[in-house]
Amino acid sequence: MKDLNAFYGFKNGDFILLQLYKLLKSKIKNEILSYLKHKVCIDIKNIHVDVFTITLIEDLEKADIINIKNIIYKNIISSQFFLHNSDVSIDIDITIGCSKGKGQELLVFAERALHNAKMNYIHFMYYDSKLFKSHFINEELLTTLHRNILDKTVEPFFQPIQDNKTSKIVKYEALMRLYDKEGNILMPQTFIEKARKYRLFNKLMEILILKVIDYIKKYKIDVSINLDYNDILNPTMKNIIIDNIKNSKVGSYITVEILESKKISNYYLVNDFINDLKAFNVKIAIDDFGSGFSNYEHILNINTDYIKLDGSLIKKIDEDIYYNLLKSIVLFSKEQNIKIVAEFVSNLKILRYVKSLDIDYSQGYYIGKPQRIEKIMENKIER
Repeated sequence: MKDLNAFYGFKNGDFILLQLYKLLKSKIKNEILSYLKHKVCIDIKNIHVDVFTITLIEDLEKADIINIKNIIYKNIISSQFFLHNSDVSIDIDITIGCSKGKGQELLVFAERALHNAKMNYIHFMYYDSKLFKSHFINEELLTTLHRNILDKTVEPFFQPIQDNKTSKIVKYEALMRLYDKEGNILMPQTFIEKARKYRLFNKLMEILILKVIDYIKKYKIDVSINLDYNDILNPTMKNIIIDNIKNSKVGSYITVEILESKKISNYYLVNDFINDLKAFNVKIAIDDFGSGFSNYEHILNINTDYIKLDGSLIKKIDEDIYYNLLKSIVLFSKEQNIKIVAEFVSNLKILRYVKSLDIDYSQGYYIGKPQRIEKIMENKIER
C-alpha cells in the first residue's frame, strides 16, 4: 500500500481498498460458501488500513483451509482494480496469514503467521494455535529468563583461543550461559532466539558485558564478545556496548565478533558502529566466515582485524576441496593483513591441518571447552 499511495495518491489507495473489501464481501464470500456446501458464519472486517480479517465460525480441516485460501488468493490476484475517475486498472498482490483456534489467540496467531509470511517472502502461512502456542510462548523459559535478569545470574563461560605459533592461550571467547531453577546450565541454543522474541536479550547482554568487563579488570585477559547484525542495528544495544566500554577503559582487551551473515546489507551502519568501537581500541572479527552465502565482499567492506573460519569448513579440512577453499581464504586474508582463527578444532588431526595452512589461531574442544572464569584461572595457576 505504501507504493500504491506513493504512485497514485491516498485517494486511489483508499479506492483500491474499498474495491478489495467489496470483492471479499461478495464474490469471494459466495465462493467460500459454495465450496463448503452449507451455511457458515463468515465475518469480514477491515481492521487496519490494508489488513482484512476473514473469520469462519467452523471447525475446518487443514485441507479445507488451504482450498479456501486458494479461493481468496486466486480471486484477488486475477482481479483488476480501477483507479479513481479513470479507465486505468492495476493488479495487486496479497499475503495471507491464517490460524485456527478460539478467542483472542485466533487473531494473535493469524497476525504472527502473516508477519512470518511477509518476512519469508511467501504469500501464505498457517498456524494452528493448539500446535504452535508452545512454539511461541514457553512460560517456564520466560520465568527462567526473568529470574536470571533479576538475580543477575547471567554468566559468561570462557573458551580459550590458542596462538598456533606459540601454542599458548592468548584470549577467550565469552559465551552466554543461564541457569534454571535447579541450577542446571542452559545452553544458548535453548534460549537466545526466544530471548530476542520476548525482548529480553538486551537485558541479558548488558549483564553479560558488565561481568566480562569486571573479569577483564580483575584478570587482565583478552576477551571476544559475539554480536549479531541485528544487535548492531539496535540503538539500545549499541549504546549499552559503547557506553560500558568507554566508561571501563578496557577496550584494548576486547574483540567484538560480528556474525557473518547474508543479513549484512548496510555496510555504512556496520562500519559506523565499528569506528565507534575502534575509537576505544576495540578489535573486530567477522564470525563464521565461509558459511552460507558468505563472500569476500564482507572482508572488503568491513574494517575487520580477524576472521573466524566457520566450523563446517574446519570439520572437513582433510577433504581436498575444503582444504583448497580454506587455503584461498587464508591467502586472501593475509594479503589484507587480517588474522585468521579456526573454530571447531576438535582433535590433533584438525589442528595439524590448521597449522599447515598457517592459520594464526585455533579454538575448539581440543584447545579447551568453555568454562567459568574461576576454573580458567585455577587451571592457569596449576600450569
